[in-house]
Amino acid sequence: MPALDSAAAGGARFQDLEALLTAAPDAMLMADQRGHIVELNERCARMFGYDRSELTGQSVDVLVPAPQRASHRGHRAAYVARPSVRKMSSGLELMGVRKDGSPLSVDISLAPFETDRGALVLAAVRDVSRSRRDERLFRRFVEAAPDAIVVADPEGRIQLINARTVSMFGYETAELIGQSVVKLMPERMAAEYEPLLIAYLANPQSQPVIGLMEGLFGRRKDGSEVPLEVSLAPLETDDGKLFLADVRDISERIEILAAMREAEERQRVQEATNLAKDAFIATVSHELRTPLTSILGFAELMADSGQLTAECARFTNVIIRNAHRELQLVQDLLTLSTISEVGLEIRPARVDLVGVVHHAVESARPAAEETGVSVRAETPDAPLWVECDEQRIGQLLDSLLSNALKFTLSGGEVILRLFPGNASARLEVTDSGTGIGEEEPDRVFERLYRSRNAIANEVPGAGIGLTIAAAIVKSHHGTIRVLDTSESGTTFGVDIPLVQ
Repeated sequence: MPALDSAAAGGARFQDLEALLTAAPDAMLMADQRGHIVELNERCARMFGYDRSELTGQSVDVLVPAPQRASHRGHRAAYVARPSVRKMSSGLELMGVRKDGSPLSVDISLAPFETDRGALVLAAVRDVSRSRRDERLFRRFVEAAPDAIVVADPEGRIQLINARTVSMFGYETAELIGQSVVKLMPERMAAEYEPLLIAYLANPQSQPVIGLMEGLFGRRKDGSEVPLEVSLAPLETDDGKLFLADVRDISERIEILAAMREAEERQRVQEATNLAKDAFIATVSHELRTPLTSILGFAELMADSGQLTAECARFTNVIIRNAHRELQLVQDLLTLSTISEVGLEIRPARVDLVGVVHHAVESARPAAEETGVSVRAETPDAPLWVECDEQRIGQLLDSLLSNALKFTLSGGEVILRLFPGNASARLEVTDSGTGIGEEEPDRVFERLYRSRNAIANEVPGAGIGLTIAAAIVKSHHGTIRVLDTSESGTTFGVDIPLVQ
């Protein structure tokens, strides 16, 4: 606003002020000490929706919303009592009202002048509705942000924070506004990072800096620390350049990464252990197979010689039976090792499961009779065709029946059922044994796993058979699971896809 030398002229000429209003880029008006409008320019009249003639001589109160007129008159009287050049909107949000009653946000600057018509007040008026609307929108955005938001000036003094910042760092808003952002850093890191921050504020990059500082921590009010990821971006405003910091607590991310690394390490160790176990099992199995085959061969020759006494023949049969059992264990160990290395090989063909089920039950009958357990099959009258490896499915059923017989006491019963489902053949093996126990039932399919009941009841086994059974079912694109288990028995269920 140009200065007028009122002292030399005995007061500014009113005509000079009229010329100033006409040339001014802002909306301007002059009022006397009673608050009446003496003169205004076209810009001012258009801003409020009036013709100039409609406002000349009117009280400036006509431009103030009715609810605020009483307080405005008090402010005007205080200004007249102590006039000065000042920006009235500092710290205040001023509102005007247009001729049609619609409100508008305004920014007003005042200056007193002594003129040849007496003391007048020159007011420059600016419509700031858009900028204040943008400011409110920005503040709502900041409050809604999921991260802590800190807005600072070029000196690093905090100008604005959101509620997330308050909850993350434990300070009240008033405790941070005007403070250096260094207040949110641990003392041990402030000396190191403050020069970097000052350098960034002096020469900000055009793009946000994601993860500006590795290993950055924030300091809460209680002194505790929190790991952070910080993004910085310059922010142009009407009041000059500011800087916005998006501050994210990455504690949970660090915990997840640490857990993942720990899980990966455990898996690596487990895989190495399994490889060592497989190599050991394969070596031991090969070493055991040859002498067992020799023992079994000579025992069978002795049994067939016809030269043994009855008692020696009984002893020889015990040797043969146990040698067969140990040889089967060795074969299971080799199968387990093969599964781990190259998977399970199958030779699928069209097979009627009814015949496979009856054959498996008949094979299990001698062992069942020896322990006083009855075993029977329940099958449909018509054939039930599947695409499978008949030998492997037989091995699967032998394993399930053998497992059921081991856990069933004398006088109990084992039933192998076969019936068609919607798109698969369902096999169920039910026993009246002691049950698996309280552990997760499906753990019985883990390699070398033995349930607490098996250990407590000294049931023989190595935790291999059900692992191989699960591998056989998987190779046939089927499913196997424990359907039911309790103190009165257990039921295993197997589904094998039917031939379409």
